[in-house]
Amino acid sequence: MIKIFLDKVKELKVNIDSIMIEENGVIEEEIINEIKLHELKSCSKLLIAYAYGIALNESFKCKYTDEILSLNTKIYPTLSSVYKGQIPAQVKEWTIRTLLTHSTGYEKMMFNEKHLETLDKNKLLEELFSTEIKYKTGKHFTYSNVEPYLLSIFFQENFDINIADFVNEKIFKLLNIKEFEWLNLGKYCAGATGLYLNHKDFHKLGQVLMNNGKYKDVQIVPEKWIKQMTSKQVECPDNYKPERFLPKLGAGYFTWISRDDIVFRDGAEGQYIICDNKNNRLITIMSTEKYMAKVTECLRGVY
Repeated sequence: MIKIFLDKVKELKVNIDSIMIEENGVIEEEIINEIKLHELKSCSKLLIAYAYGIALNESFKCKYTDEILSLNTKIYPTLSSVYKGQIPAQVKEWTIRTLLTHSTGYEKMMFNEKHLETLDKNKLLEELFSTEIKYKTGKHFTYSNVEPYLLSIFFQENFDINIADFVNEKIFKLLNIKEFEWLNLGKYCAGATGLYLNHKDFHKLGQVLMNNGKYKDVQIVPEKWIKQMTSKQVECPDNYKPERFLPKLGAGYFTWISRDDIVFRDGAEGQYIICDNKNNRLITIMSTEKYMAKVTECLRGVY
């Protein structure tokens, strides 16, 4: 199966670094470019969703509202305590679910790599709250790095732990992941990006998603939460491109819902976790390919 993929890689001249294909528990892998720790880009968003699933299941108590964390928890009390500048009134409507579904109401992608290069990392909330919120809360999906970053702030401020440290304790150690780096923006974990892992450990994150939160015999993330993450929670018509091998038909919690019972998570330059539930197949890909569509195009021959 990997040979078919690699032939297509060569034909299309795609910059693939490594691929792992697991089907019915049997793993094939090909390391083309050995990179000790590879940046996952937006695939790191998956860990933010995992962390919140665990916190919800363990009934974490929120410091600023004195309530048990839920999807309906408002984030304004936390942000107004952290940021003393003017905050748009609409932020009062934002909940944990709002952030997990990229439906805060902003019009365009923010806090991507190029955007961050122009900003003071300690003044990101100032940049955010000075930007127009065009759409009503919950009414429009706009893919962005803003929401995972806000979830990172909320987590740290309410539960007194950097979310990267929480992920290490509750997820990485159980997966025997020992080598990783995760970027901070100011004093908070970037959340949406900046995570580095080797490919074998990256594949473990996919196994957790594929196996309803389990790794081997250990329940890492609650099964109920994984099912919510991988169910369509919101429409995303602006991201739908029918010509793609994996069209985005909708979004779960930091996952994409595609055709034929396929759920996936992607990151810029072609990082992929693809859960093909119909064929009991998990595919993880790491690449440094500018044109991401070319990466999944190489999978057409595999199917």
